[in-house]
Amino acid sequence: MRWKLHGDVSCAAVVKAVEKYLDFEALVYWLRPLFRGAKVQLPPHVALELRQESPSLLEFVSRETSAAYKDKSRSWQRLFNWGRGHVLSHAKKEDWLDCVLRQAGIHPRHVRLVDYAALWCKSRQGNTSLPYPYLRQWQRDMEGYVRAGRKNLVQGL
Repeated sequence: MRWKLHGDVSCAAVVKAVEKYLDFEALVYWLRPLFRGAKVQLPPHVALELRQESPSLLEFVSRETSAAYKDKSRSWQRLFNWGRGHVLSHAKKEDWLDCVLRQAGIHPRHVRLVDYAALWCKSRQGNTSLPYPYLRQWQRDMEGYVRAGRKNLVQGL
């Protein structure tokens, strides 16, 4: 873990940054369906969890939802970009951000997260009457998710 992965940055530092970034991604993907409507309305338990998990993210969401942007469909992307810069500011400042993003992009948790989030957003669109899940429940569901095609492929081996 002391190997230098990029310049003077150790593998351990990159691993730590990747894990921090993946935690941020999970949080933001959990929020994504809330940004699909005309008006972003955070359920009370979601606001409470954000206050505990990431007060700065809650502050950004509050500012974002109260701002009069014409293109509300880009709100989630602004949130994602803000968070990336916020969570990875040290890596960006020291010029190893690309290394972290490359490693995060191929991380198995990231792959699972993106697949699950796409499926989950689609299912939420069709049924918004269901209560919004707590973050921990959503994360458990995401961690246990296996895309059917991959599962069948593994079973066939």
